[in-house]
Amino acid sequence: MDLTRADLGLLASLDVLLAERSVTAAGRRLGISQPALSAQLARLRRLFGDDLLVGNAHGMVLTPRAEALQTPLHELLESLNALVQAGAGFQPETGERTFRIAASDLAHLYVLPRLMPLLRNVAPGLAVDATALSVEGLSERMERGEIDFTIASADNTPAGFPSRKLREYEFRCLYRQGHPLVGPDLSAKALCELDHLAVTITSGRLFADLDESLRQRGLRRKIVCSVPNFLLVPEIVRTSDLVAIVPSNLAETERSGLSAQPIPADVPPVAIHISWHPRFKRDAAHKWMRDMIVHAVLA
Repeated sequence: MDLTRADLGLLASLDVLLAERSVTAAGRRLGISQPALSAQLARLRRLFGDDLLVGNAHGMVLTPRAEALQTPLHELLESLNALVQAGAGFQPETGERTFRIAASDLAHLYVLPRLMPLLRNVAPGLAVDATALSVEGLSERMERGEIDFTIASADNTPAGFPSRKLREYEFRCLYRQGHPLVGPDLSAKALCELDHLAVTITSGRLFADLDESLRQRGLRRKIVCSVPNFLLVPEIVRTSDLVAIVPSNLAETERSGLSAQPIPADVPPVAIHISWHPRFKRDAAHKWMRDMIVHAVLA
């Protein structure tokens, strides 16, 4: 391979192409058109003497050469970025970068409305790519640089990665105002006799302590409807006699036509952490961004 025919931008494009495995998605992330990126891919194929990405019935897959290139290429580009930043520092007013944050819909709902106004005011060149939290393969995706930050409970934070606790949330029983069966002092037995709306999340562990506490009393929630995310909960509860056990930040955010009260069970609060890959320890822009996230949540 003749490096005199390559440029840093071309290698950066390859890094994103290998991560996204899609010319369209990579072009969107890089901010360039699909034809322009297709032309870059053609140059990269000539440069490496390999197809790198090939199409199949499910999209595009990496060739064995591309699989071998992906991790070392990304690490080299990250090292070069850190080297440049170490000398020049990070200036939020002029910096340009996209940060990818993996979190549940509820965490995004809580963090992004607080974070984005701050970024637009002090760092207009920074962008956020919010993605759904999937625990499976999370460490590997962070290792490959596909995710910059994870915001999740301790159980879903990758083991061995640096992290910082953001907040703790109690559980609340959420119900519509005027619900005929919910009194001011709800007992555990009365709670379990109500029809419940449950959120089924990837890890399945968020409500484990609650369900175990009820089980020890010979009780269990009467779940009549399950949904895949928290954002569906308020409207369903608001328009029915279903109740839902939710973290207190959702109860605080969604108030119109709804009421909430503490649950009648001895359940520890849920601690939410932000975590990142160890290699970003000296990345000035990365550190600045995580400090902004912390500030937005704690302010």
